[in-house]
This record gives sequence, C-alpha cells and structure tokens, in this order.
Amino acid sequence: MAIKGVDVSEMNGSVDFQALKAAGIQFVLIRCGYGSDYPFQDDACFAENVRKADTAGMPWGAYLYSYAKNADMAKSEAAHTLRVLNGRKPAYGVWYDVEDSQQAGCDLAVICDTYCRAMEAAGLYVGIYSFLSWLRGKLGSPVLDKYDKWVADWDTSCGYGKPYGIWQFTDNLVIGGKAFDGNYAYKDYPSLTKGGKPVSTKSRVFSSQENAITQGFGNGHGGVDLGWKTDPETPVIAHSGGTVVFCQTGYGNDQGSSGNASYGNCVKIKHPNGYFTLYAHLSGVKVSDGQQVEKGRQIGNMGNSGNSYGNHLHFEVRNKNDVRIDPVPYLAADLPGLNTEKGEPDLTEAEARKIAREEIGYANPTYHKVSEVPDYWRKDIQELVDKGVIRGGTAGDLELRHSDAKAAVLVKRALEAEDPIYRTIDDVPAWGRPYVQALIDRGTLEGEEAPVNGVRILNIRYSAVRLIKMLAEEPVSAE
Repeated sequence: MAIKGVDVSEMNGSVDFQALKAAGIQFVLIRCGYGSDYPFQDDACFAENVRKADTAGMPWGAYLYSYAKNADMAKSEAAHTLRVLNGRKPAYGVWYDVEDSQQAGCDLAVICDTYCRAMEAAGLYVGIYSFLSWLRGKLGSPVLDKYDKWVADWDTSCGYGKPYGIWQFTDNLVIGGKAFDGNYAYKDYPSLTKGGKPVSTKSRVFSSQENAITQGFGNGHGGVDLGWKTDPETPVIAHSGGTVVFCQTGYGNDQGSSGNASYGNCVKIKHPNGYFTLYAHLSGVKVSDGQQVEKGRQIGNMGNSGNSYGNHLHFEVRNKNDVRIDPVPYLAADLPGLNTEKGEPDLTEAEARKIAREEIGYANPTYHKVSEVPDYWRKDIQELVDKGVIRGGTAGDLELRHSDAKAAVLVKRALEAEDPIYRTIDDVPAWGRPYVQALIDRGTLEGEEAPVNGVRILNIRYSAVRLIKMLAEEPVSAE
C-alpha cells in the first residue's frame, strides 16, 4: 500500500499542515539543514515544521542535504544532524540527501556508509536519497545495499531496479496553491522505527555502552538525560580522562530542589582540552575531589538523587568557558582536541584554520553552470539568468556562490510575493523575531505607527526575515 507524503524545507516558506492533511498527506520529510556542522547551515524552518507536524498529528522524518567529499566531512554532517534533532527520534527515519554535483567524483560509498553508520550508532533508522541515475551508478555499491533508499524519479512509475522504501514521484504536487515534492512510502516506517520511543545510542558514560536519550538538550535543559537500565547499580564511567573538580555526595531524592542541590550526588571532571563533563543524580559516588581519573574508570552509579523523577543519568558537556553545550555529538566520540580513539596528535592552529577554510569552502561552493545549482533553486536562478539579473562571468560562466544564490532566490521570491507578510512583530516566527526586534531597537527598521493602541505596523515578508537572520549570523573571518 502506498502512503502519500511530501518533503519540505525553508524554501517552502510557511507550510499549512492542516491543508496537507486535508489533501490526504499522511507523512512529511523535513530538511534539518545542509552540509557540515555549522549553525548557520541549519534549516531555518526545521523546528517550526516539526512543531506543526506534531500538532497536526502527522508523522515525520528528517533529511540533511550533503556536500561531503570525504569521510571526515560525512562525520561532521552526522554531528550536524544529531545536534539539530536534539534527541528526537523521527518516525519516518533520517535520510542522507546525496545529489550535489561537486560530489560526482568522490567515493560516495565511503561517505554514505560513514554517515549512515553514525546514525545507526545513535539508534536512528537511516536511508539514502538521490535521483535515479546516481542510485543506479555512483551510489550503486553493494556496501550501500543494506540502507533503505528514497528514490527521486519524476515519472509515472519508479524505474529503480533494487528494493526501495520511498519514491519521490514529482516536484510539482500543488496543495493550497503551493508546489511540493510528492512522495509515496511503501513501508510502515513508524513500526520500523518504533516511533515515539526514546533514541537509543551507544555512549561512553555507561559501562554497558547502551542507553536511551529520554530528554534532549535545550529549552532550559543544560544536558541530556540518559536511561536504559533503571538498576541503580548501573555503573557510570568517566567519558575521558581528567581531574575531578567537583564532587557532591550525601544527597537523597529532592524533587523541586534548585542550584547544585538539584544535581543530587554528582561528579564534575575537567579534561586536558579544558572541557568539562558532569554526571548527576547518582545513587553513589566512587571518586573524590582532586582525584585523577582515566577514561572508562567508574565514578559512580546511576540513581535518582536530587531533583529527579526516576533512575537516570543527567550528563553535561561544558566548553572551556564552563558553558553548557549539546552533549549528543560526544556521547560516543572524543571531546574536541583529545583524539583518544585514534591517538592522533592535536592539530596546530594553522592546520585547524586551513581545514576550517576548506570545509567552509565546500559548504559555500561556486556554481559554474545553472545545471550545478541545487534543484530546489535551479528554476529561480534560470529565470534570473534569462532576465539578465544574473549575468555571470566574462566567459559566460555563471560563477555564482552558494550564499549569493540563496540571497538572490530569497529576494526574487519576496518580489514575486510568494511568501507571507507579517504585519506586526508578534506575527514574525519565533526563529526570526529576535533579529527583527534588534533592528527595531536600533531604529534601522521603523515601520508605521498604527492609530490604534500604538502598535507598530511592519508589513515585513518571510524572505526578508530569513535574510535578516542569515546576515546577522554570518560568521566573521578571524583573519
């Protein structure tokens, strides 16, 4: 039985999920971002689309558009996906979107296998998306046969000869006046993924190396809660070697407590790279202040002390400034600069800068021809070229940077009135509101003073809000 769905990203603007349901759509695949693990490459509408899907009771999956050209970049893209998912386990799995022209000569079997193994290690159902010719050729390695396929073949039937789970049959499924990519799923993915259950993953903080994320990072929660076995004797071990700098004992269960008391029995370790890890709600502690511990040494047992509502481990990672960061990318991996898994030497600052420049270059490529532009922008860019708005280089080549293409498409769509207008600051989506408010506070964006209640009327478009956010987050070169 074919189950009808769509896939969406920030390029679809604000999506009416109730209209999708009314049109018979039963699932949605939501882009979480593109490229390596840089926050400015998160999909701006991911959180909003997830919230709307959950509110509409529509199961969803996530996908990441890849620029990876080697295994290291694939690892960074896996970290990107896990960071944005923030502990969520999508009922329709996670999909690796591999189709970018700059990947044509790369070892895609290694790249895809690296990413997919990282997703499976995090307890996620994973598959690969691409168009038909690549799946038959560049992605045809037997190494990838074990992963599910999402096939883009815009025809009356799917021509892929091997097993597949989802068929993207069109890029022009019109619902409520908007065009979407239309898909049919042929598997009961919510049953395969056991949708709604906590994300199980390997970790370096339990001796069993198995746990489940029962609460993710963010929204006032400074770590992740982990619980697989609820036996209070489950050993908790040091993620990495270091020095115990804070050790708290003698606490029982105290729901509603705050400050350090909320952690209950806990241990905090400082590591050689300056980062910290913290382990809270322990039933007992087996180390002391100032003690040197090695990676894998037992420091306590999982428990239910402090502000806790059941046996689990609250695990935090803090950077050199003692600021909490998302621990998910490090549950089964080294902290930055430690390299304990491979014993590799730390990079010099110059080497690190070189790699960062190269990776950012991969994430912001130059498109020499319109055919190299990602398919979700290609039609817009071709129209701009045809109208002479984009002229390209002196030799007739396009020579258009990815970031410039994105800005051009956003402006074009705003001028064509294909995105909504937000009348007041309260109408602006939460992801863009702080950036627009900052411009209002500086007097850069004034709007009109309304005659009733003194409400300032902005009449600002979605694309303008997205562009304001993108520019505000644009990284500043250190050189």
